[in-house]
Amino acid sequence: MTSIIWREHKGFCIVPDYTPLKETTNTNGIDSLPWDQYLEKENVVDISSTVPTQEPTPNKKLTKSEKRELRQMKKINVQRRKQMQRQMELDSSNTAIEATFKPYLAKQELKQIYNKIITAKSTSKEGTSDFKLGQCHSISIYKSDLEHILPGEWFNDNNISLVYELIKETFINSGSCRPFTNQVQLLFPSVVQLMQHFPASDIENLLPMDDLKKSKIIFLPINMIDEPLEELDLETANNGDHWVLGVLSLLDERLYVYDSMKIDVDIKGDLQLQKLCKKLESCSNLVRGKIKIVSLNCDQQRNFDDCGVFVVMITCYLMDQFCFSEEIALDLTHVKFNSLDARLSLMKLVSNFIE
Repeated sequence: MTSIIWREHKGFCIVPDYTPLKETTNTNGIDSLPWDQYLEKENVVDISSTVPTQEPTPNKKLTKSEKRELRQMKKINVQRRKQMQRQMELDSSNTAIEATFKPYLAKQELKQIYNKIITAKSTSKEGTSDFKLGQCHSISIYKSDLEHILPGEWFNDNNISLVYELIKETFINSGSCRPFTNQVQLLFPSVVQLMQHFPASDIENLLPMDDLKKSKIIFLPINMIDEPLEELDLETANNGDHWVLGVLSLLDERLYVYDSMKIDVDIKGDLQLQKLCKKLESCSNLVRGKIKIVSLNCDQQRNFDDCGVFVVMITCYLMDQFCFSEEIALDLTHVKFNSLDARLSLMKLVSNFIE
């Protein structure tokens, strides 16, 4: 299939009928990007590490809840050390990597980090209601956003926007990566949603055209709208129930679609994507021809909660290639994603900006 390569003096280029050979990869997607090397020092955290245990001060008497939390954290840290020791004994095969991940401990650590942040930021006036926790560049982070990162929850558009903002500010706009990185742009879910509501004649006024005109690759998180086919009106419908990732390649006028819950025959989904492509085609300053929709294989989610997590994982995995690899493989058949581990890594990354 078609692949993309990076050239020092041209940026990203198409290579037809070429697919790099790839070994099976296990990843959570988020850790694919070298965050600790590019984030400002005061915001750096090793997102593969555990939450530091808070030791009691000598003269402070701990409450029962603090003692219980401390005991729990010690148990988690002991288990983590055992896992690390075991991992060193095993080889680096995929089986060994999978054997070291313990879902129960990951869930416990997620809740520990969440509770730590909420306890530190909440006040008696705020109680259990939603409130702002902090700011990450242009994105405000609220308590409800952190709740959506917990296991069993659906990612909302702010969760995805937060990751996209971090990628843009850390790797694309910072100037710290290689030349032509700004040929890759990421649109927030809210912008993609508005595109589906606006008439085609107004799309260019909605989009950040100055940035997009320089781009060759555009990431679009698409919220698939659950409406009967005969009633599907994208300019009035609002709430969807499934996230998919679209990667628009202006190099070959194709919209590559990654769906973690793929259905062999999905007439409603195909119609929605076709309407989106027609609106993109109306941007004559951006798209030169007719867009072809290409559905690519990717790892499939094993529940009904992780579609947004998969959009984030796939985005981060691909962005690592666009920022640092000379050959970009769009076919992700060889990649196995760990959504629970991604939730944990994202919670750690977010906690770095609001603690």
